[in-house]
Amino acid sequence: MLLDSGHPVTVLRPSKIHGPGARLPREWVFVRRVLDRRPAVFLANRGAGIDHPTAAANMAALIETVAANPGGRILNSADPDAPSALEISRTIAQRLDHVWREVLLDEGAGPLGAHPWDTRYPIVLDTTASLELGYEPAGSYAETIGDEIDWLVAAASEGGNGLSRIDHGYFEPMFDYEAEDRYLAARA
Repeated sequence: MLLDSGHPVTVLRPSKIHGPGARLPREWVFVRRVLDRRPAVFLANRGAGIDHPTAAANMAALIETVAANPGGRILNSADPDAPSALEISRTIAQRLDHVWREVLLDEGAGPLGAHPWDTRYPIVLDTTASLELGYEPAGSYAETIGDEIDWLVAAASEGGNGLSRIDHGYFEPMFDYEAEDRYLAARA
């Protein structure tokens, strides 16, 4: 309806938004593992899942471009790169100076290794139209994720007070440390 109104309305379609204050900070899955000093990270489907992220900073840069170039259209908003879950886990571990064993599980390994980027087929947004409009991303995933990681660490260090809206039921199945420990012990 908005596009049919004749007004210069741009509809933005972001993917998985990340940044400080994110409503569902998917990176918490790896940040919490680092804070809990887990010796291993378990990744379903060998960590190959890709579900294109969108940095809040990149979304803001696109909004600025759209505001300077009014028009009726629909634009995808995503980071210039689409890292896999394995690449995301490595980026976060490196940022927090943590080393862990990567346990890359094959498809069908059950709930062990569940993570927010576990998709059977890659989900990658085409941002060609945004780039053709003159949009310049603020940075890649690795270049823009640092502020969110710092925010999550700070929230965790506030005696748990900052975690009430972050560490909720969505993440619970992704932290089955007992099952992980049994897996590691059986292969030691």
